[in-house]
Amino acid sequence: MLKVSDNFACNFEVPEDYMNIEKTNVKPELRERIICAATTLFQEHGIKQVRMDDVASELGISKKTLYAVFADKEAILLEVVKLTSAALCQGLKETLTNSSNVLEQIFWLYKRIIEHSREVNPLFFTELIRYAEVEAYFERMHAEHAHYIKEWLHMGVKQGLLRDDINYDVFLQQNGFQIDKLLTNPSVRNYPAEVIYNSVVLVLLRGLATEKGLEIIKNLK
Repeated sequence: MLKVSDNFACNFEVPEDYMNIEKTNVKPELRERIICAATTLFQEHGIKQVRMDDVASELGISKKTLYAVFADKEAILLEVVKLTSAALCQGLKETLTNSSNVLEQIFWLYKRIIEHSREVNPLFFTELIRYAEVEAYFERMHAEHAHYIKEWLHMGVKQGLLRDDINYDVFLQQNGFQIDKLLTNPSVRNYPAEVIYNSVVLVLLRGLATEKGLEIIKNLK
């Protein structure tokens, strides 16, 4: 039986509007407990190794009760991904309020994702791409967020930190900030965080930055 270690306690804050994602007749407290337990199990052991039995056992509930809330493991995994993404967005909103420029905000986003990835079993990320509903969710999020990310980048242009000779529509279609693609790539995922940061994040930002932006990047690094 799989157990959650102390190092993988669920520490995601649930955004106030999260429960509106999918309304059910199930008590919100039970639904949140299931998602929280599954999050820690998936992150410690990977997805494939975790069974519905393990989630039910961790919570001390019957499998019948668990299946009354979620049809299968992929349904739980999808909600885990949604909750993780919502927590990241909440942190980003706070950073947008407190930071003085776009480059600081972009640095925070990459830093938070890379730091979190080092706390998680690599199998979690490499196994994510095996689930069609999760992959489809990421694609929908990329499409929905593209408009806001483009506005974000244009704000950097107005601040004189990002170049104004770049077609950001093309940039977002080709690359964007799809760091989940990086983390789910097993040939890249196992490199140290510093290597990923220096080889991907800094290269990306230096290519977008103006001279003024490069000075800020130097200080942030």
